[in-house]
Amino acid sequence: MSENVNNSKNQQGATAREVCIHIARELSKLVKHTLGPNGLDNMLVDTAGDSVITNDGATIIKQSAIDHAVAKVIMQVAKTQEEQCYDGTTSSIILTGELMSQAAELLKNKIHPTKIALGFQIAALKAEELLLDMGIDVDDQVLHQVAQTAMTGKSAEADKEHLSVICVEVAMAAPLEDIVIVQRPNGKVQESTAIAGLLIDGEKLDHAMPDAVEDPKIALIAADIDIPDYAQQLNVQLNDNAGVKEFISSRNNQLVEIAEKLKETGMTTLFCSREVHPAIIEYLASQSIYAVRRVRRSDMEALSKSTGARIVMNIDTFATKDLGSAELLEEVSIGERPMIKITGTPNKSTVSVLVRAPTQHVVDEIKRAFDDAIGVVSIAYEDKSVVPGGGAPYMQLSTKLREYASTVGGREQMAVEAFANALEVIPKTLAENSGLDPIDAMIALRKAHSGDDGWKFGVNVNDGSASDMVTENVIEPKRVVSQAVRSAADISAQLIRIQLITTAKPTSEIGDDDFQF
Repeated sequence: MSENVNNSKNQQGATAREVCIHIARELSKLVKHTLGPNGLDNMLVDTAGDSVITNDGATIIKQSAIDHAVAKVIMQVAKTQEEQCYDGTTSSIILTGELMSQAAELLKNKIHPTKIALGFQIAALKAEELLLDMGIDVDDQVLHQVAQTAMTGKSAEADKEHLSVICVEVAMAAPLEDIVIVQRPNGKVQESTAIAGLLIDGEKLDHAMPDAVEDPKIALIAADIDIPDYAQQLNVQLNDNAGVKEFISSRNNQLVEIAEKLKETGMTTLFCSREVHPAIIEYLASQSIYAVRRVRRSDMEALSKSTGARIVMNIDTFATKDLGSAELLEEVSIGERPMIKITGTPNKSTVSVLVRAPTQHVVDEIKRAFDDAIGVVSIAYEDKSVVPGGGAPYMQLSTKLREYASTVGGREQMAVEAFANALEVIPKTLAENSGLDPIDAMIALRKAHSGDDGWKFGVNVNDGSASDMVTENVIEPKRVVSQAVRSAADISAQLIRIQLITTAKPTSEIGDDDFQF
């Protein structure tokens, strides 16, 4: 990224808008080559040398080292798209960049920024209205097509048929908040599976602990299970060996007391997100209590939701009422290390998906793709309406908005036409990323969209022709397109109105007056 993206200084008027336009274009370039089934990847390398290889737009934007106020505003487009639709982040960022490029041309023609902003908003509202007339009813087959479309062009593509079956089954069986995705490398993607219950990446702390616990009483503790810090920092002066032995014995007794109090609650299974003292581990093992430490926060929350256990922050307040339950907890062998499987939880809709792949980088990317696929299948199932992919809806909106522009009065008409032009960037980019001639592809699409069923036609990434995406089984949720267009329009209209970029004072601390002079 250029220096302008990472440094913000006082700028006003045309200069301020030039900065906004430049940064929007730069962010678009960051992800543009990743769009579509033939998109390429980015490698993100941090200061420690660790890397992530991905073509997921949300991951690229989230993990890129970008530190400019305007960039952060635009990045909210990706965040909103990911939160609302689970996919389409790349399209929304590309569209934002193209809208700002179109705005730059309008500014050169002396169109006032407020007229451009208003025209963009008028176009976006009309686009939402036009989208209502597009749509395909949803059934099981369509949901499989949605899942496979979401995974096309990613590491999961080669096994998308197997993964799409899991994806649809899981999405129809449980709400998104009850679906847990666990990844494990050193396996085949075909070994990925789903279970009714909870999978936790972890194992018991001592070989003497049981491999399985029936009717477990589950404790969730988010604190070190040890003698309190203040008690460990006391200065003790000992004069002889007997004193040393007495001190050690006293400490061990304190640790045993802590373990006994935990056991008295009826706990038979312990998940701790922090550390557990070795002496306490030994005591728990002697009592056949299953224990795990360093459990991830996300896993602790999933355990709480599925078993009904309360996450306790202070072991002194831990009581029987905080315990959760299930029918069975067991360690199952998966690859080189075991995994914890919990079934028969009070929350019957809890579902876990185990994602396998040969290497850590690949399994990370497949998990991201699977995450997106589950999300889009869920919203397609919820909304009961999908649209063709391949850039078809963007092309249809572009065609219809050009016709609509002539009915808009004033200079806003030019902004509506510019908005229509910007929408073509999605099918055009799909063609470019596939090594095709974008001009030929756009000519073919414009011809196809002049017909009654034109809204179904998108870019055929194999030969550049205009193909019926419904027949090609390239389908995406309508909400993904709607949100991308709406978010890009809103943020572009907001940015184009900026007259001054200046440094603000630090945010007030809690308790400070809002206004101090």
